Amino acid sequence: MRLKTLYIRFFRSFNFDYLRKSRDGAEPDAWDELGEDSKFFPFVRIPLESDVTTVVGANEAGKSQLLYAIEALLTGEGAGKEDFCRYSTEFNEDDAPDLPEFGGEFVDLTDEERAAVAGIKDWELADFESFHLFRFHDRVVVYVGDESEELEALPSTVVLPKSFRIDARIPLPDSIEIAYLAGEQNSKSRTRPAWLDRMRWVREHPESLEAAASGANRPTYDGPDENPDDELLGQWELARRLLTDVAGITEGEFAELKTAVHTSEGYAEALVDKMNQKLADSLNFKRWWTQDTDFALRLRLRDFDLVFTIRDRTGSDYTFKERSQGLKYFLSYFVQYLSHDPDEEGLLLLMDEPDAFLSNSGQQDLLRIFEAFAHPEDDSDPVQVVYVTHSPFLIDKNHAERIRVLEKGEGEEGTRVVKNAGRNHYEPLRTALGGFVAETTFISACNLLVEGQADPVLLAGASSVARKIAPNGNALDLNTLTLVPCGGSGNVPYMAYLARGRDEDKPAVLVLVDNDKDGLDAAEAIRDMEGLLPDSLVFTVAATDEGDDREGIEELEDLIPISLANDAVQQLAKTVLSRQDAEKFCAAWKPVKAEAGQKLFKRLQAASKDASTSAGLTRPLGLDKVAFARSVIDLALDKEATKKIQSELYENFRPLLAVIEQKQREAMRDHAHAKISTILKRLRKNFVRDHPNAIRKNEATALLEGIEAQLPRDAAEADSVLDAMRRISRDLKLSDEPRALLADPQAFRDALDTLVYGVTNSVQAQ
Repeated sequence: MRLKTLYIRFFRSFNFDYLRKSRDGAEPDAWDELGEDSKFFPFVRIPLESDVTTVVGANEAGKSQLLYAIEALLTGEGAGKEDFCRYSTEFNEDDAPDLPEFGGEFVDLTDEERAAVAGIKDWELADFESFHLFRFHDRVVVYVGDESEELEALPSTVVLPKSFRIDARIPLPDSIEIAYLAGEQNSKSRTRPAWLDRMRWVREHPESLEAAASGANRPTYDGPDENPDDELLGQWELARRLLTDVAGITEGEFAELKTAVHTSEGYAEALVDKMNQKLADSLNFKRWWTQDTDFALRLRLRDFDLVFTIRDRTGSDYTFKERSQGLKYFLSYFVQYLSHDPDEEGLLLLMDEPDAFLSNSGQQDLLRIFEAFAHPEDDSDPVQVVYVTHSPFLIDKNHAERIRVLEKGEGEEGTRVVKNAGRNHYEPLRTALGGFVAETTFISACNLLVEGQADPVLLAGASSVARKIAPNGNALDLNTLTLVPCGGSGNVPYMAYLARGRDEDKPAVLVLVDNDKDGLDAAEAIRDMEGLLPDSLVFTVAATDEGDDREGIEELEDLIPISLANDAVQQLAKTVLSRQDAEKFCAAWKPVKAEAGQKLFKRLQAASKDASTSAGLTRPLGLDKVAFARSVIDLALDKEATKKIQSELYENFRPLLAVIEQKQREAMRDHAHAKISTILKRLRKNFVRDHPNAIRKNEATALLEGIEAQLPRDAAEADSVLDAMRRISRDLKLSDEPRALLADPQAFRDALDTLVYGVTNSVQAQ
């Protein structure tokens, strides 16, 4: 069973659907009427995706309250009189509900679940695929088709999905008591244990440790030196889940370790090494933490504690205190994911603002955990995910359909859901997030510069259509490629210079321009800036992966199927004109036909002007590229869109999408080369400055190891550098007599030059 639609009324900032109530001809559903007078108070409806739903909105828009509403619906608990919407006209009315009200539409029923609902009454609709359940303030009502049944409480046979939360506030602890892991959990309510007094005595009498070392009168330690508070207990429990539920280390093994701490230090360290091996085997952390592919989580023994440490690509170990807080919290989310038991915890995950402590890259990694919940690779049941965020980095731009933007109206209006928020290149996320950062700054590993604001709309929309009808075809990964509109062809060279021409660390950039005079002039201006970008990374909308340009394609709008373009103009008229004017416009519209050598959008503009004149409109329809692009994508992604028109749109855009994918890979290779070259130049320069004369072999070895530690491990281009460094080490016999002076230090400096400029030459040769 899955929750498809959530209904909320009179709950905190959710009053009722004021827009629907004010709409002409709006008909109430059976559950929308209130009281004996059947007042029309439509529930606010929030559709939820079957896999992942992302809830965004400005402060106080009701994002977190939506999660509480889901819990109240599923459990019938958690909402009291104090939660009734205080600015509602029904607040304190004599005949008003006493409590907020919630409802849900449930689908994907199993045979058992369908039978349980069928057992409530003899429904006329025998073979139903879904049902609605509403928790009104004084009763529960189940709806199947056009029928309903009022109940005092939901029968125990009808089991709704259980929700659970990944707690975003609990990080992994820096350390944990071994006694706790051995099953001797303590709590503040327990009587003070005898071992606590014994250990206090030992600490106050350090001379007893000498006797303990010799084995005489050795004290027994079996617990913490003070009762942990609730916050620390929460962290310890999370660590216990990691070590026992995920890594499979048993309480017996921890009990054995606790004993070994007193009897044999060497044996205790061996037990910890065994635990570290189990931890490494169970985590497979390389798959999830992209910021360091050599990352490892390890345990270290310290007195009666196990300390968590991090080993990174340098081979060094760090405690949590020496690393960023974000890593602790990501590990917390990761552990809660790995140790999740759907039989015990439920099949609907709720998470409130997990972005608080995570870096941009960490947030992108968290998206992959959500995806693993929703689409597990093993035989476990999929989990429906609903999470709330303020961050643009926690929005999966490949799945615009998952986004729900909440907006708070004026006065009594309350919170509403903004429709189609994810389409049209993520409008109105600008308002909800205070400006969608990804469109206006270079934030990703790779950035595609385009001419105008309409271009990202069409490219993102075409990719969404591609994923819908051709999951294995060509589509842009909008989580790794940022679409950056430049505000016109004249601004493209300057934006390219801003991105690549000033700083040492240059992001990966590729440039897409129109195949007209202005676009070609912009491309030529970029090529004239020597060294700014490889020529191959500047290309036009007519490019193909075979290298030939397509005839008749001058701008992205020329790739839109002609029938879809005509429908989009009429749809736009219905959106921006009054109903009467829109009817006149559509009646006067003469469909544009495909004509070689002419820009499609210019012909649509001319046809729009003619239709406005023929219809006698006082306010003619001004056709804007961005509005038109949005209308095109809305129609292409609408549930009523035909496979034929979607396939035609995809086939028209597919060659360009393939080229962009190819150029993105090339740009990332170029970026990797440039990054490697920068690292080599910096380390070589510092080394030569610090060693102007004699050089010891171990100093040369340390430099090569430092270079290796900083190379991007996910870049194939690093392999040639590693091979060259091995040759240097072998030729100069750096491992022989490591503290001896190099016989020819200049030969090592020359080898470093070859290493540095070999990378530079390989970049320029490609």
